[in-house]
Amino acid sequence: MMFVEHLSAFLTHPVTATVLLVVGIIGIALELLFFSSGLLALAGVAGFALYFLGFYLAGFAGFGDMAIFGIGLLLLILELVVPSFGILSVLGAICLFGGVLMASSDPTQAAIMLGIALLLAIVAISFAIKTFKHRGIWNRFILKEQLTTNKGFTSSPDRSYLIGMTGEAITPLRPAGTAIIHGERVDVVTNGSFIATGRNIVVLEVEGVRVVVREVDTNNAERL
Repeated sequence: MMFVEHLSAFLTHPVTATVLLVVGIIGIALELLFFSSGLLALAGVAGFALYFLGFYLAGFAGFGDMAIFGIGLLLLILELVVPSFGILSVLGAICLFGGVLMASSDPTQAAIMLGIALLLAIVAISFAIKTFKHRGIWNRFILKEQLTTNKGFTSSPDRSYLIGMTGEAITPLRPAGTAIIHGERVDVVTNGSFIATGRNIVVLEVEGVRVVVREVDTNNAERL
């Protein structure tokens, strides 16, 4: 019996209770932000559990207070699954803090402890976000890699190398069709003129996937 009384007195001491609240807030907040496989959440729940245990042993906290706190945790978890533009988060925070205040023997003192715990938690959480910003939940919604040509990303095949090359139309170009250029089948388009199958063509320009060709004048030197 004496052990229970000493444990209750220790857990409900303002300093101890404030530390437990800090651990609880930081643990749950960081788990929601960084998803640490439940380790931070476990630490956070343990902090709040010890806080409620102290006041329960002292005869102040009841199952109703813990139920309200539990509902708050559930609402925060639901916010991650069913985004509500922050509504569930606000309701969850109200339930969490409401349960903490209702469990205390002195709500005013509990509010002071909660305020101090929030300030300390904000400092610690801000430091964690700054230090581990590359691991936060927000990175799941951000495209990290820049899609640049320097890194090999292109929206379409780069066929600018075809400019100036000659080939043969293997379908009528009316004005679009297909040609063999440098041993490759290429969808091409003329600048408006008709080119019959089997005629020699030369690539004038390439604009994205659009390869513009014209017929080679067989009287000139532009031949295969």
